[in-house]
Amino acid sequence: MNKKSEQASEYFQNGLYCSQAVFGVFSEKYGLDKDSAFKISCGLGSGVRSAEICGAVSGAVLVIGLKCGDTPGICNAEVEDFIKRFKGLNGNTVCRNILGCDVSTLDGREKAIKGNLFKTRCDDMVRSSVQILVDMGY
Repeated sequence: MNKKSEQASEYFQNGLYCSQAVFGVFSEKYGLDKDSAFKISCGLGSGVRSAEICGAVSGAVLVIGLKCGDTPGICNAEVEDFIKRFKGLNGNTVCRNILGCDVSTLDGREKAIKGNLFKTRCDDMVRSSVQILVDMGY
């Protein structure tokens, strides 16, 4: 793993959401301070609070937009490439499918906590997203 993946994992393990951890490690490189990045990406964790698109994926999409959002064609192609790579490594981009439970429900959150999924599977997604971005040149 690279240094950015380790930093993102540390952010995540210290209480930031997956989306914040991914976006935060790249934000300053593209002109946005970390505090603003953490605020912007806060609501994206746990699949936008609905167990939909993985927060680590959402954070990565924000990174891509921050770098090349002024050129929609390039931005869209980069997002599509990222999604293809993420699915290739992890099989899915949907939080509930990745975790095997719906963390937007009380039962689902309890299952995730009991199974230690936030500490293991979610951390893997954070690391994976950052590694893919690094491999893509971010």
